[in-house]
Amino acid sequence: SLPVLAELPELTRRERRNKGLFIKDAHSTMAECLHILRNNVDNFLPRPDGCGHIILLTSSMPNEGKTFVASNLAATFAQTGRKVLLIDGDMRHASLSSYTGNNNSGLSNYLAKEVDNIDDIIKVDDTYDSLHIIPTGTTPPNPTELLESERFGNLLSELKRRYKYIFIDCPPIDIVADTHIIEKYATNCFFLVRCGLMERTMLNELENIYTSHKLNNLAVILNGVDMKAGRYGYKYGYNSGGSYSYGPKKKKKA
Repeated sequence: SLPVLAELPELTRRERRNKGLFIKDAHSTMAECLHILRNNVDNFLPRPDGCGHIILLTSSMPNEGKTFVASNLAATFAQTGRKVLLIDGDMRHASLSSYTGNNNSGLSNYLAKEVDNIDDIIKVDDTYDSLHIIPTGTTPPNPTELLESERFGNLLSELKRRYKYIFIDCPPIDIVADTHIIEKYATNCFFLVRCGLMERTMLNELENIYTSHKLNNLAVILNGVDMKAGRYGYKYGYNSGGSYSYGPKKKKKA
């Protein structure tokens, strides 16, 4: 019974070869699906209360696409000129931070009181001026304790006054306690489900999480969908002019 915000296609071979953080082809099927996701997220979010939204992204296991979706969803919002912040909330793995270059100063350093000025841990993205990033910083020995500190809550309160959208790339929900700690501050939680990867038994657990409200305003993003074999029997593609079209697949003649 969970709401599904969008279906994202499998990456093409060309997209997989891209070593950057963001999708480069603005006319690709992936880019269009990300724009659809952005619009659906806008409609799904609660009414603004004068502060920004804190949106957490998690999954049941690694490799379901959290970092990819979090970064590209943040980028699609930044393309509209709105102030967006992307936080790497996985201080153990730091997948997002590996793309930001210098990771010697970030979230862990601020929470450990090694850095006092918030602006010193915020990096401006090279591609989108209105997209800012907070990397993990140096790997701490006690990430859970740092997230449980009052300093973390105060940090998010200040950031909500600065940014309209804050996306936090979190660890898988059942691996460490960090995601459950961060969730207390989130206005919305998006759960990544990758086709062909997540165990079906996890669906019952996910349903229980939703009905018991263990994650705030939970919704699913279905990732890695084979768009060539759509469940409705439709094909979806782009012509050379960048526009898109869809229609029933033609049956092959005998």
